[in-house]
Amino acid sequence: MSALVYTKAFLQGLEPDPLITVSEWADRYRYLPKESSAEPGKWRTERFPFLREIMDALSPQDPTTEVKLIKGTQIGGTEIANNFLMCYMDIYPSPMLLMLPTETLMKKHRTMKLIPSIKSVPRLLAKIKPGKTKSDVGETTMMEFPGGSLMFGYSNSTANFRSLSFRVVCLDDVDGYPDDVNGEGSPIVLAKNRADNFPNRKIYINSTPTIKGLSHIEREYEDSDQREYYMPCPFCKKLIKFEKENFVYEYDEESYELTSDVRYACPECGSLIEEYHKTWMMDEKNGAKWIPQNPGHPYKGYRLPSYYSPIGFLSWEKIFREYLKALKAKNEGDDRKLKAWTNTRDASAYEEIFDSIDIDIAKLLERKEQYKAPVPAGVYVLTAGVDTQDDRFEVEVVGWGEGYESWSIDYAIIHGDPALPETQQALDLYLQRLFEHESGNVMKIYATAIDTQGHKTEAMYNFCKKRYLKKIFAIRGGKDKDAPIATGRFSLRNKGKVPLFTIGVNAAKDEIYSALLIEEPGPMYMHWPDKEKYDEAYFKQFTAESKIDGRWVNKSRKRNEALDVRVYARAALAIAGIDPNELAKKQRHFFHTKKTTQTQKVKKRILSKGIR
Repeated sequence: MSALVYTKAFLQGLEPDPLITVSEWADRYRYLPKESSAEPGKWRTERFPFLREIMDALSPQDPTTEVKLIKGTQIGGTEIANNFLMCYMDIYPSPMLLMLPTETLMKKHRTMKLIPSIKSVPRLLAKIKPGKTKSDVGETTMMEFPGGSLMFGYSNSTANFRSLSFRVVCLDDVDGYPDDVNGEGSPIVLAKNRADNFPNRKIYINSTPTIKGLSHIEREYEDSDQREYYMPCPFCKKLIKFEKENFVYEYDEESYELTSDVRYACPECGSLIEEYHKTWMMDEKNGAKWIPQNPGHPYKGYRLPSYYSPIGFLSWEKIFREYLKALKAKNEGDDRKLKAWTNTRDASAYEEIFDSIDIDIAKLLERKEQYKAPVPAGVYVLTAGVDTQDDRFEVEVVGWGEGYESWSIDYAIIHGDPALPETQQALDLYLQRLFEHESGNVMKIYATAIDTQGHKTEAMYNFCKKRYLKKIFAIRGGKDKDAPIATGRFSLRNKGKVPLFTIGVNAAKDEIYSALLIEEPGPMYMHWPDKEKYDEAYFKQFTAESKIDGRWVNKSRKRNEALDVRVYARAALAIAGIDPNELAKKQRHFFHTKKTTQTQKVKKRILSKGIR
């Protein structure tokens, strides 16, 4: 008997997936629960006709492996994910992952949206292993059903990404995800990698966007064929799409109150389209369709502003009343409402650059100077910053003087895998170098900060832990854009149990970019030696970032290691608790004395010590 059961199950496993798409499944079986739906009752894709293709792209019959949606609100975006997951749980069972930004949001989504939706589909509810209570469905971390399971994850926990593989990955509200999770990389990339073992994988990524240059969904949409929904004009019948610039309305210029109906001007014939026309326009039977703006790309991407919201949900009048209020607030100096409107209604990333600094790299190159000694007069302490990459260390030694005037002393690239002993030994030797001061005295690097979060985290934890007493500090960048550059406080709550310092990267870059504007030697002025390594490529890295929404970001995505190591060298100074002004008072005499016999002996060691 058991052999027959096994044989039957084996043969069923060989059968091809039934030919039913996600939209067909939803139209056949889905009911919208009253707990989470504005229109409870039987699902009808024809109510949201523009969702059909997106759902069908997520079906097994479509060869696309990744589908991305950048969306506004009130256009049915949440239900795409629900239909997608529930269809696979019912018809195409397999290992599945649903991820939201935080544990709290995941629990809320599971309880308030997913479970009520599952309960409204009896055939699916019967397949899921019961929870601990009658009112619950499955466990808090997963739902099990014949042939598969649905795991619940959240983006700020690396536990979601280890050991398991998933055929289906649903990443919801990705603009709420961090850029990096515990130093192990982008949670989006880590989650995608969990599906690598499945050639028939399906990855769905959606979100409303946030800030241009920082938005995850904007980046994902750019990495797609970028589809827009085109519809026939009810007058000239040419295909058009809804865009903010073509909406026509009147308003009071003092109060910013809407004083007319909102219509849409056809960009082809100029006719004014009433809102009730859009029901006919959006119907696929009348020729509405998604058109790629970047054809040929293997991934499908869709942009869906709220202007397409069906009659009875979000009206054009409400959308543009909100816009006018946001515009008024913007003109009064508050752009928060306009930012939210742009993200949630126009489905666009909001762009505004603050404190834009125009830096002429040619002028920085002209500022290079010939030092009289490896360490010029005026330097009272040396620190180093170390950036860790997959195949190298990059190091800069910086000298600090009164008023935080700074001198670049040396820049080194140590090639090799940072996790290997020989590469670490080379870094060790470099950090032990002695540098001759213009006074004739010699100096050591007093403190070093090493970034541990980007690459080779565990190896860097071990390296720094053994050298903590030598003032070689393990650091990570903080998320708070208003945090100070560094304090003397550290945390041991990490895998390596290493003293780990969180640095205010934003504050350090504020200081550095402000210092770049100072053109005369003195407090905060930055000096560079006349060496080949401080070339145009170096200064391009040093000035690679822009300040967007109050935070420095590498919008161009160019190399920026030169800037990073300077930030870390500045952080080392702060972590060590060194004030160059106080140091100058105490050590000015020492750095202005003539060479001693002992110093002359030590100088001979300088030339043979470390890496050049």
